[in-house]
Amino acid sequence: MRFGFVPPPYGLLWGDAKRLLDGAVRRGKNEWPDVIASLMQGTAQLWLTVTDRPIAAMVTRRDGDALEVWLAGGAVLSGSVPFLQIAIEAAKADGATNGRLEGRKGWARVLRPYGWREDGGMLVKDFD
Repeated sequence: MRFGFVPPPYGLLWGDAKRLLDGAVRRGKNEWPDVIASLMQGTAQLWLTVTDRPIAAMVTRRDGDALEVWLAGGAVLSGSVPFLQIAIEAAKADGATNGRLEGRKGWARVLRPYGWREDGGMLVKDFD
């Protein structure tokens, strides 16, 4: 299993990425043109977990000094969470000092061992 940042253009990976993220886009009341524009402008980043094909996708973006996990779909909890530290290290190198995400109910339990905590309906993590 591999996990990593995928720079645009996404080529053949885009179909899988879009399929994996579509539910998160809809649940968050986002619009695909806005997501695509953020990715193409570099204000958001696509991360994929791949076995023989993509099985999970995350889109992160910066909000001030925070790394926000904006969208996630597919086998994120089993496929991407163990690798989330890679995205955190990249964000730290770019000046981020903390992370946040809104997730489904089970995410708090899964992310707690990685240093995430609940705060006002969000999951947050201070970067060391």
